[in-house]
Amino acid sequence: MEAIITAGGISAPDDPLFTQTGVAKKALIPLAGQPMINWIVEALIGSGLIDHIVIVGLKPDELSLDHPSLCFIDAREGLLDNVLAGVDKVREINPQAKKILLCSSDIPLITPEIVRGFIEECGSQEADVYYAIVEEKTMEARFPSSKRTFVPFRGGRYSGGDLFLIDMVAAKGNVELFRSLTGSRKNYLDQARMLGLGFILRFLLRLMTVDEAAERARQRMNLNARVVVTRFAELGMDLDKPHQYDIIKAELEKVKLPS
Repeated sequence: MEAIITAGGISAPDDPLFTQTGVAKKALIPLAGQPMINWIVEALIGSGLIDHIVIVGLKPDELSLDHPSLCFIDAREGLLDNVLAGVDKVREINPQAKKILLCSSDIPLITPEIVRGFIEECGSQEADVYYAIVEEKTMEARFPSSKRTFVPFRGGRYSGGDLFLIDMVAAKGNVELFRSLTGSRKNYLDQARMLGLGFILRFLLRLMTVDEAAERARQRMNLNARVVVTRFAELGMDLDKPHQYDIIKAELEKVKLPS
């Protein structure tokens, strides 16, 4: 299996996170003596499941990591363009690749065990896309002060994770669909509009379970995408705000990253 890490995010000068850390490139924010992205790289390599890692948005000399599995390419204009550039690089490195593990560079609390656990949660891996979501009670039990945003469904409230398992063919065959989804990935109502009026009404009235919503999405988009209600809160604990930086920094200072 191959992996892509999107690492092109840059904080604006007036971003509170930049004010707190003094680092513009989010992937390079120092955490417990290492750039944030190092923790993700070590988790992927340590899982024993990943052959190559394509890092989109950084150059080799920006990291102290020296591992033969790493490949660096420049960032493109948008998130989807970065992902597709990563997919093209994976295809160049391994033309026989079938599955890609896609993650952002701001979930540094993941571990090799979490990577393996998520892949196990994906089950048969027959779907085109697997997307991790975290139930509120799971997140609050692990990170009670995270202040994540949760979307209410019948039976629970959920927050999106930042780890995807993607089929290589699906990644190239649904470009416009992925462009729409990545363009509105932080706006759940925009995503709901893509699925029709009936979906919106049931969504707003809290009449739909998360599994029903996923099935509706599969039917409307003609894409075999499945949500994975993960037991790993760390997949939804991305570093976006100063208080999240404090939480994650404290967690990582409890452990030591292998050198």
